[in-house]
Amino acid sequence: MNHWLNKFMIFSTHRRQLIAGVFFILCGVSSVAAKEFPLRNEALAQTEQGRQLLKYLVSCALPAEDSVVVSVQGERYVFPGMLGGVPAWVERALTNNEKHILSACIAARTNFFQKTVRISLRSDNPAAPQGFQTTIDERDGYPFFEAGFFGNYFVANPVSYVCLGEQTDERKQHLENVFRVCSLPHESLVGYSRCNLKIVGKCKDKPFVQNGVDYSKGVLWVYLPAPTLATAK
Repeated sequence: MNHWLNKFMIFSTHRRQLIAGVFFILCGVSSVAAKEFPLRNEALAQTEQGRQLLKYLVSCALPAEDSVVVSVQGERYVFPGMLGGVPAWVERALTNNEKHILSACIAARTNFFQKTVRISLRSDNPAAPQGFQTTIDERDGYPFFEAGFFGNYFVANPVSYVCLGEQTDERKQHLENVFRVCSLPHESLVGYSRCNLKIVGKCKDKPFVQNGVDYSKGVLWVYLPAPTLATAK
């Protein structure tokens, strides 16, 4: 099942640039143990912030049975996979579509409050990795549509987009109650969300071509549990 805990920091411009600089961070490594891979470029692992970013990059990219390891000043760090969005990253460079998928996964997990929130992350692509597919039980348990996320963090000027469903006061209240506000409009930055993702309109209009780039195969959708009395204020 694909519903899982989400915890991540807001992506500042600096953090987006960090992602852009790790294009070759995994590709070219070789397995040193059963499903355990050494980090090719250890620069990002030298700081706590970098290791936090690695944690989510690896968990989006690799399946649960794989992990990435690195030693920093004698301390060994293990970053386990989870969703298996781009398992081939351990063998080669990312394709453009894989960059889009991984970027969407990171954007979808961004949390303004750095809170742990349980979400259902899905893809409409029939060829999507198992980690982005769902079951009937999951769809029943997570019926509330939040938003669609897409973009590309693996370029010199990273971009991230969010498309929306119907905008109602009830939707806004529910998202605020469960600490998922990255698809809500920024209070002062027109055209962007509270997490600085560019708002591109309603998802039903399929606004997935941006600046000449087609992201349609890399869009990921976030669903949440329905509002309850426990979350209503």
